[in-house]
Amino acid sequence: MGDERIQELEAEIERLKRLAYSDELTGVLNRRGFLHEAGAEFHLVSYGMTAVERRVGAQIPFAVVFCDLDDFKRINDTHGHAAGDLALTTVAAVFQQNLRQGDVIGRWGGEEFVVALIGAGAAYAERIAEKLRAALERAQVVHAGVHIPLTGSFGVAAYEHNGTLDKLIERADGAMYASKQAGKNRVTTASEVR
Repeated sequence: MGDERIQELEAEIERLKRLAYSDELTGVLNRRGFLHEAGAEFHLVSYGMTAVERRVGAQIPFAVVFCDLDDFKRINDTHGHAAGDLALTTVAAVFQQNLRQGDVIGRWGGEEFVVALIGAGAAYAERIAEKLRAALERAQVVHAGVHIPLTGSFGVAAYEHNGTLDKLIERADGAMYASKQAGKNRVTTASEVR
């Protein structure tokens, strides 16, 4: 097999990876891609330490921010699915503009987004979630000449030296539901809902 054919196959593999791991609408990772990328980072943080590092507590912080757009069904029902799509792409753009290069952003499903913050403890992750919340609230979503307000309810959970990525996401999701129940457009930490 020649070098040219190998390069063609490698390019095709990359194309298929993008299809498998990316959300077509927003361009961020889809759920599968997020779990793959964030899972690799989480593994390094949670299992990649030596016994000595674990004993002295030299733990790299890791946190998850979970966001659910508020009243998304109303956006679709009132303004149409094109407006809903615009809202989703706006969220992805706002997140990309307000997060660090190494943070992992994914569309979890529907109107839910999730972010893995590598090197972020609970307090920093809460500040980032508040920054994202405020940026969404300021975002300009205009469809067919109509300004559509955009807000999100956020949940934050920080890794506490035990558990799995799935459990961490579950805790952030639970905190997000507490934000919804408390009136929406707010940030709640998992430690507040225990």
